Amino acid sequence: MATEPSLLCVNCARPPPPHRRTWGRCTVCVARNLPSTYYCGEECMNAHWPKHKVWHAAQKQNAKQWSQDTSKVNRSLAEAEARFAERTGDEFDKRCADAMALGAEGDFNAAAKAWRKIIKQWPNQPGPCHNLGIVMQTSGRHPEAAQMYLEAMELYEDGTQYWAESAASTFDILRTDECHEQPKPEWWNDEGLKALSARVVALASDEALACAMRGREALACAMRGRVLMGAALYEAQWNASPRTAAEIKEAATWFRRAAMVAHTPAVKQRHEEHASLCDEYAGPLLAEEDAEAAKARAAAAAEEAEALKVAEAKATAAADELLAEEEKEKQRAAASSKADQTKQGKGKKGKGRC
Repeated sequence: MATEPSLLCVNCARPPPPHRRTWGRCTVCVARNLPSTYYCGEECMNAHWPKHKVWHAAQKQNAKQWSQDTSKVNRSLAEAEARFAERTGDEFDKRCADAMALGAEGDFNAAAKAWRKIIKQWPNQPGPCHNLGIVMQTSGRHPEAAQMYLEAMELYEDGTQYWAESAASTFDILRTDECHEQPKPEWWNDEGLKALSARVVALASDEALACAMRGREALACAMRGRVLMGAALYEAQWNASPRTAAEIKEAATWFRRAAMVAHTPAVKQRHEEHASLCDEYAGPLLAEEDAEAAKARAAAAAEEAEALKVAEAKATAAADELLAEEEKEKQRAAASSKADQTKQGKGKKGKGRC
């Protein structure tokens, strides 16, 4: 069996030897309860540290934001999962509740380990894959998060709300700069994303009252907004065609919908900002499109008038030609009649002499 990508040496991508499961862990990752970064030795650790140090600085800021915005939500979800596991008494449900509790407390390394063990024991269950994706995303491990969301999307029944959530999560991760080089699914193109995002928002709950459902709907609406926005405001990680003003305005509508159901103030503010930017961008574009349409209408009207003028000129010329031909016919007829009269007159005079 191939070694999991997260267990390879992060600098040289070498797998651990057969006699050991992992390389040595980054001590800062250990201290901060983050999913561990492994190094095969001190040389690789020192070579990679300038990049890894920047990653740790970002994770420190992310942890602060996470603590402010999502800890209460995640604890609420973990408590709900614990109550559900207590009612069912099922071992799988209990293990999932325990893993969610670890993540809710910010122990992402322990949470990641717990979810990996659950996935190993129940490989056909999509939920643990999706939840491990959440842990990896929260920890800033976007490529690994994308891999887990994709696996969950494939395991969930197509057309269900959970499938839609995994699809939206996959898109949300793959569009980031960190996943620029990540292999993309077959639907990662303009037409495929438009079709997929339409399906995802259609599956979003109309009565998303529960916190989890509100989060899913916000994610779905934001996905639709970003797809319709294309590369109008930011660089798109797919080959997005130019967008019309109508598409940008619709994107603003979806961002506002996402803001309405967002479960944290920071997420709400971000979606509202995107909606406002879309409106600002669409205004001049709409005016430009209206001007182009007016110009096209004027050109069509001028072309139609010119065509009518040419047609009328041709009709007049044809009528004049017909009248001239009729006049010539009259003249020929008159000349022929005069000739006949002259001929008849000459014939009568000849008989008189005889």
